Amino acid sequence: MLAWHGADGQAWLDELPRTVWALARKWSLKLDVPAFAGGSQAYVVAARREDGSDAVLKVPYVDDENRAEATALRAYDGDGAVRLYDYDPSTGGILMERLVPGNRLKSTRFFGHRTPEAAWRRIGIACGLYRRLWRPVESFEGLPEIPNAADLVEAWIAAYRTAGPETLYRAGEETLRLGVELGEELLRETPELGLANRDTHLTNIVSAEREPWLLIDPKPCVAERAFDGGYFLFKQQVHGPHSGTDLLQAVAEGLGADAGRVRSWAMLRCVDQIVGADSDQERHLALKALDDLQRA
Repeated sequence: MLAWHGADGQAWLDELPRTVWALARKWSLKLDVPAFAGGSQAYVVAARREDGSDAVLKVPYVDDENRAEATALRAYDGDGAVRLYDYDPSTGGILMERLVPGNRLKSTRFFGHRTPEAAWRRIGIACGLYRRLWRPVESFEGLPEIPNAADLVEAWIAAYRTAGPETLYRAGEETLRLGVELGEELLRETPELGLANRDTHLTNIVSAEREPWLLIDPKPCVAERAFDGGYFLFKQQVHGPHSGTDLLQAVAEGLGADAGRVRSWAMLRCVDQIVGADSDQERHLALKALDDLQRA
C-alpha cells in the first residue's frame, strides 16, 4: 500500500482497524482471524453472520479500477460469480458469500498438473466463465458508475502522444507510436458493448460448492467481448506456459470474440504495462509478450 499509494495508502492503513470494526458492527459479524493472506489492495477476512451463515468481509482501497466491484457483483447476482450480500458505499466495504473450498484455478491440480494439457484445461474453464459473465449493457443497472473502455483508450492515446522524456526512455518511441495506432484502430469500430472485466486471470477464479468455479474480485468495464479476451491473453502471454497463434485462437474461440480484436486489445495492454511497469523485469516480460503477439 505504501509503495503504490504513499501518504494516501498510509491514511487508509491507519483507518483500517476502525473501518473493519464499524462494518463488523453494522452487519453484526463475528470475524475470524487471521485475515486471508496474499492480497495487495484490500483487507479480506472470513466472517460469520448473525444467522450463523458464513461470509467474507472485504475492505478495499477504493480506486478507479475496483470502485464498481459491488455494481458488477449485483449485476451477476451469483450467476458465475461470488454472491454479494451487502455493500457500504462510504467505505467500499463488501460483504459476500464465502466460497468453499476456494482453491484458485491457477493452482488447482488437474491431471498432470503442470502439463500442457492441464494448462489448456485451465484456459478453457476461464474463457467459458468469462464468456458467460459478459452481458449486454441493457441487462444491468449502475452503468454510470462503471468505467468505459473507450475512455481508457482515449486517455492512453493522449498520454502516449504527449509522453515526456522519462516515458520515452522507458518505453521507446516505436512502442508508444504502436500504442496510438492500436488505440485508434480499436476506436474506429463500435462492436456490441457489455459488462466486461479488466482483470481477467486464473487467480480470480476459485472453486465452490454451488458451482465448480466462480469469479471473485471483478473489475468491471463497459466494453466489447474482445476486451475480456485481450486482457486474459496478455496475462497468459506473460505468465502462462503457452503463447503465439494457438493461444490467441483458443482465447478468441473460448470467448466468442474476433481474434484480430482480441490480439489488438492484448497488444495495447502490453504497451500499457511497458509504460507503467514498476520494474525492469515486468517491462521485459511485457516487451516479450508484445513481440510474441505481433508475430501471432
